[in-house]
Amino acid sequence: SISASCFRILCLLALVASKGSLPHGSSLPGLPTTTTNDAETLDRAIGTVDGDRDDSSPPDHGVNVHTAEEEDPYCPFFSDDAQEADTDNLQKTLNVHLVPHTHDDVGWLKTVDQYFYGLNNTIQQAHVSLILDNVLAALSDPQYTHQNRTFTYVETKFFSQWYATLIPSSRQTLKELIAKKQFTFVNGGWCMHDEATTHYMGMIDQTTLGHSFLKKELGVVPTVGWQIDPFGHSATQGGLLTNGFGFDSLFFGRIHYVDLEHRQKDAECEGLWTSSSSSSSTNDVEDSSVFWGLSGSYRGNYGGPEGFCFDVLCADDPLVGQDEDLLLQRIKNFTEAVGVQANQTKGRNLMLTMGMDFFYSQAGKNFKNLDRLIEATNHFLKSGSIKATDVFGDRFDRVNIFYSNPERYTRCKYVDLVNAKTTKQNTPKNSLSTKYDPSTWEISAKRGDFFPYADCDHCYWTGYFSSRQGLKRMERVGSSFLHAARQIEAMA
Repeated sequence: SISASCFRILCLLALVASKGSLPHGSSLPGLPTTTTNDAETLDRAIGTVDGDRDDSSPPDHGVNVHTAEEEDPYCPFFSDDAQEADTDNLQKTLNVHLVPHTHDDVGWLKTVDQYFYGLNNTIQQAHVSLILDNVLAALSDPQYTHQNRTFTYVETKFFSQWYATLIPSSRQTLKELIAKKQFTFVNGGWCMHDEATTHYMGMIDQTTLGHSFLKKELGVVPTVGWQIDPFGHSATQGGLLTNGFGFDSLFFGRIHYVDLEHRQKDAECEGLWTSSSSSSSTNDVEDSSVFWGLSGSYRGNYGGPEGFCFDVLCADDPLVGQDEDLLLQRIKNFTEAVGVQANQTKGRNLMLTMGMDFFYSQAGKNFKNLDRLIEATNHFLKSGSIKATDVFGDRFDRVNIFYSNPERYTRCKYVDLVNAKTTKQNTPKNSLSTKYDPSTWEISAKRGDFFPYADCDHCYWTGYFSSRQGLKRMERVGSSFLHAARQIEAMA
């Protein structure tokens, strides 16, 4: 059809420009929104959910998120009849979510096929089909099924190309892992689009293409936004492309270094984002607040804590094979890094994003060391070799560390918020530390966008706003043809 041909042309142009190439300021001005002054906005707090909760769901505390089939044992709601000691024990228990992932650029230093097949590695060491092959093997290895390993994937272009090569038995294994939430998808677009120079129609088109494939082939609908690589973040992404797509949360890695320093100091590295900078509110506009959080140990990227990179592309020593004394010292360093990050956000749940560009090409090595990290951390904390209070002070005296995924983490942050509001209602005022109280997200919600991005003095990532004008025009013209073809097809 006409629209199909235009779409193929547009996708080709989009792949060429996937590292951020298309006129700044294309975000929708005046995106309908309410502000945190609106009681309904405050109560919703995180995301959207379709339909009403049934009687078996947790009570409505004024926050909506896609509900899980069963309550997470690590993240229970505080019940009205719970003993005070039980509530205190939960509040003083930190949950550390390890999230293995890879970021695979759909065209950057090499072509898409060179990335997929591992060609031309003199330019960059990257082989996406090998990553997915080895991740599937590591997750399904019967020797390690008790570890409940997880993996999170993003770029549907590469996934669809790899999925087409799988034999029926491998597809069945993959579907079983997806059903058990061990292999999960976030974002789900054809690629991870730029937010500064792209037009909202292109953002919608490429996201829709990826979601359509996942829904048709696997019955999967992503519920978490994942924009860890773009250089700054737009109100369009926070509203239309997150809340508007039904995502419950949005995670990203890069914000202005001054903003990052303030957020680290004030424990504001996660919170609520109201995508309009307007402070006015009316009752008839759509709520666009969404939960957002930083990745990469809140250091401006999306990797794990420094010194704990176990990929073949890293130089850090592995944990597997180390003697007890050296392992203890490494785990002390790890818990100290976790302690620093925990003090830069609110609530009792913390996500460590364990991955970088084109990681997990030898996934077995990564997972064996992550298995060891979890086992050793739990062992030394329980044995008293490492005391949680020495690391976290009075805030936490217990730690759970386990494999997780962004969807589960979002659910636990939702529970953090609900429990904080419940606790404030049932305890004297100021009994909780305001700095670490998730209910204050409603007061300190981010408004507007996260532009421009800078990572040091005089290091502003803004040149691409005005570069490659010819390519940007080609994309805009192709997008307009596609849009016109869709309108014609709809009227035919």
